Amino acid sequence: MAYVSLYRKYRPQTFADVVGQAHVTTTLGQAVAEDRVHHAYLFTGPRGTGKTSTARILAKSLNCERGPTAEPCNTCTHCVAITAGSSVDVIEIDAASHGRVEDVRDLRDRVAFAPVSARTKVYIVDECHMLSTAGWNAFLKTVEEPPGHVVFVFATTEPHKVLDTILSRTQRFDFKRVGAADLAGHVRALGAEEGMEFEPGAVELVARAGDGSVRDTLSVLDQVVAFTGGRVTAEGVADVLGAVPEELLVEMVDHVAAGDVAGLCVLVGRLADAGHDLRQFTREAVDHLRALFVLQAAPDAGLVEATPERLARMTAQAGRLGQADLLRAVELLAEAQAQMRRGSIRLPLELALAKAAMPEAAGDPAALAARMDRLERRTGVAQPAETPQHHAAAPPAETGNDHAASAPAQAQEQRAPATAAETRDEQAPAAPTEGLGGWAGERPGAGAAGADTPEQAGAGGATTAGAVDLDLVQRSWPAVLEATKARKRTLHAFLTEGQPTAVDGNRLTLRFRPRYAFHAEQCGDDQAQSLLGAIFEQVLGVAFQVRCVLAEGDEPAAPGNAGGSEQQDEASAVAEAEAAEAAGELPDEQQAHDDAVRALSRDLGATVMEE
Repeated sequence: MAYVSLYRKYRPQTFADVVGQAHVTTTLGQAVAEDRVHHAYLFTGPRGTGKTSTARILAKSLNCERGPTAEPCNTCTHCVAITAGSSVDVIEIDAASHGRVEDVRDLRDRVAFAPVSARTKVYIVDECHMLSTAGWNAFLKTVEEPPGHVVFVFATTEPHKVLDTILSRTQRFDFKRVGAADLAGHVRALGAEEGMEFEPGAVELVARAGDGSVRDTLSVLDQVVAFTGGRVTAEGVADVLGAVPEELLVEMVDHVAAGDVAGLCVLVGRLADAGHDLRQFTREAVDHLRALFVLQAAPDAGLVEATPERLARMTAQAGRLGQADLLRAVELLAEAQAQMRRGSIRLPLELALAKAAMPEAAGDPAALAARMDRLERRTGVAQPAETPQHHAAAPPAETGNDHAASAPAQAQEQRAPATAAETRDEQAPAAPTEGLGGWAGERPGAGAAGADTPEQAGAGGATTAGAVDLDLVQRSWPAVLEATKARKRTLHAFLTEGQPTAVDGNRLTLRFRPRYAFHAEQCGDDQAQSLLGAIFEQVLGVAFQVRCVLAEGDEPAAPGNAGGSEQQDEASAVAEAEAAEAAGELPDEQQAHDDAVRALSRDLGATVMEE
């Protein structure tokens, strides 16, 4: 006798045998038991989820010699004939090859005839979305008012292609993808009946390859058993399917969390040498990282389908990376997938993994967020980061209602780091500094154009600023300038002449060259301080208070203290600001008018007419 595949051998024969579709089978069973069967049903859902099998069970329930009953006996003449597909009163039609108007007319003519021996005539139309519009229109009246002895069951994977006039005349049941746990339990049950043995992890790999389809899962199991024999191993499943063992995915995430680029390169080399499909590895890596992100964002929502053991391992691994890191890794690998389709395979994967492991190698906002996330996780949000040698350290600011008696001591603590920073700058040679415009040296005692009192410095809360150091501010400076330009072009014109030189808690020192005293003054006024604080919070997560100072050899910026060449510089700065305003900043009323005109043109198709 020829071998019968598992999905054919174990096709469901009762409503209770259908896996993962209780919302459908329960409703149909009660409808049969209470004699409330509709004349037309539409079964929709992914392939291999039980649509045609459920239609056959419904036909047996209506025609069983013990029925109508929700539990057909599967031993009477009608049940056996329907199971074998030989019943003349249960007609299965493939709409893909019988979708013409002539086929529909022939079917419509035969509907009027009474069943030969069964109680009810059942027409099962598979892939009904393949029927042409003319065919549906020819069938419309019959579906709306069929004879009392006829029941129609339409099955499709694409319900959006079925005419609305047909949808309104049927009861629709949506079959869903079967969960991983249900599929794994089904595979184990069938394996026990077939005498199979499964190593740990093998069943989960088979169920994951089935992707929610019972038929596909059993087909995969058939293929694996043909390779491994009665003892199914995880390694054998991976070899047959080309799947990536979960240990390699876990190792990949561990390397990313540790910033181990060398380990990632070695891992990719091992995958290539072992003959693994790097595209498949990238797809599974994206799925794995996405599952970790979901577990971290919504751990109790049950959005990740996995066995309890695998779920525990993934939950533990999700705690090693922050949300920003996970999101960035998913985006990088998804971009690598697209690049793999256009050219090289290995290089995009290696670059994506290296960027994910080293957020400091990029200056985009996602990389900055990932880096800050790592700093906070390593040092703790409430603890200040270790002070680099190139800028001043700042103690954590105390929050809450401070007693008046502690104000002098607190002021002394706020002033001490700034004094130390100024002393180091005074002693250091005036060597060009990378990223600072090639100049250095701040005159001790230079005043600030912005807030400089201890009370103001402590009010911002330096607790969160502890994770942001001068190096991070300097790397983020282009992003700060771009954000400022988007907010206010005039302020951007002034701010381009300043450079960050020190971070003291929640206070950032900007140094300007001596000839740009007017620029420092404009960046230090109250309105600019407020806007810059919002911009720094947007880019770096810390609302810095800006302290504007002049380089060695000039006085700090002060209102009304410009003269001589400084007046010329002031005039030049005003001209630059006016040019920036003309380029992108209009008065409020004019800006509002232009915004309204643009909105009308974009949304309503309006055009500007000259009077």
